[in-house]
Amino acid sequence: MPGILVSASLFLSLAIGSMHPGSPRAAANAASGTDARPAQIILFRHAEKPANENDPHLSKTGRARAQRLVGYISGDAEVMKFGRPVALFATATNRHDGGVRTQETIAPLAASLKLKVRTPYLGQDYEKLAKAILNDAALAGKTVVICWRHEELAALAGALGVRPVPPDWKGGDYQSVWIVRYDGNKARLISQTAP
Repeated sequence: MPGILVSASLFLSLAIGSMHPGSPRAAANAASGTDARPAQIILFRHAEKPANENDPHLSKTGRARAQRLVGYISGDAEVMKFGRPVALFATATNRHDGGVRTQETIAPLAASLKLKVRTPYLGQDYEKLAKAILNDAALAGKTVVICWRHEELAALAGALGVRPVPPDWKGGDYQSVWIVRYDGNKARLISQTAP
């Protein structure tokens, strides 16, 4: 009987360890194709834009916020729970210069982390981005950061597995940060406020 208890206890600890997104077993599962999800995905919108709607760049306030995001991402214990980000994504630039602000918002973080900002998709292609991230074994058990347009952020969270899909991101909200955490097949949304 004691041998059965030890075996059951060992089985439970191995099973629980394999479910924790940051565990070595989760990484091994990802490498074998069983679960390629990151441990967490951090979502936020681009920083403030200028009064001139024709200017595709960040305003002075927006550039300052982009700088503050570096300290927030690298200094907040909840954000850093699964380690430093290993991949940064922003919207691709379209022919009308859309996408520039997301790239400018995440650029200071990229410089600080010495990472390249990946821009494979336009804003409306958020489902393709979600599928690519959730199926990339190199990101399994890691932290990923996405800076996107506010119009698609709720739908992007849904494409990343968040249920129910959160309400639309408010147009004037430049401070919210969503953290999507995975526990097995379930995605959980944590909302925070950045400086």
